Amino acid sequence: MKKTMLLSSLTAIGLSFALTACSSSSDGALKKQASETWDSAAKTVEMAGKDTGSAISSGAKNTGDYIDDSAITADVKGKLLGTKGISSNNVSVKTVNGVVYLSGFVQSADQIDKITQVASRVNGVKSVQNGLVLAN
Repeated sequence: MKKTMLLSSLTAIGLSFALTACSSSSDGALKKQASETWDSAAKTVEMAGKDTGSAISSGAKNTGDYIDDSAITADVKGKLLGTKGISSNNVSVKTVNGVVYLSGFVQSADQIDKITQVASRVNGVKSVQNGLVLAN
């Protein structure tokens, strides 16, 4: 049940990025950006699905785990907002069993590296799965 909810949430995030891209681009660029958004969302959903399935099948249904994941997500988002040189408005952060999933659009490869580094330094983060895409 939780796996389905997570996958639905991540799909909705991807679709919202696609709709945002549609409202701000020309037709050719719009199609490319929407396609990249969908690919990024699909990649993130696939990664989250695998890890969520493993967590559920291994018995990690503990309420404390979910609270910890929410705290990690909040901490990562807060640190991204407070870091100069990062535009985190188009970055989505989800945490499942200590694994942080990043998706969305950024302006440069340097931002991708910086966002990944910031997320990986947060207490409780086991690993970071990067689904960030360079915006046109």
